[in-house]
Amino acid sequence: LPTPVVSAHYKPVAVPIAPPPLSRAPGSAELSSIGSAAHGQCRCRPCAFFHTKCCEIGPTCRFCHLCGVDERKRRRKETTEQRQVAREARKAVVAAHR
Repeated sequence: LPTPVVSAHYKPVAVPIAPPPLSRAPGSAELSSIGSAAHGQCRCRPCAFFHTKCCEIGPTCRFCHLCGVDERKRRRKETTEQRQVAREARKAVVAAHR
């Protein structure tokens, strides 16, 4: 094999090492799934399987694994109540215009 030719003007260049990621890594205790990233801002969506049968997707799951056991039920109840209030408000507006 021929040996590589190194010119007299060759200067080794230091390759910078990438810094560690600023965000938490999926699968860690702080971020158990990708969907858990918005947990602190209450914008996450709870995983339906994490507390029941065990989520088969794991760290790549798009749903939050940090929410409590009853969080899905609580949010669903809250949404239902908000819809009911809105429905009653619409009925009141319609009745007022008659």
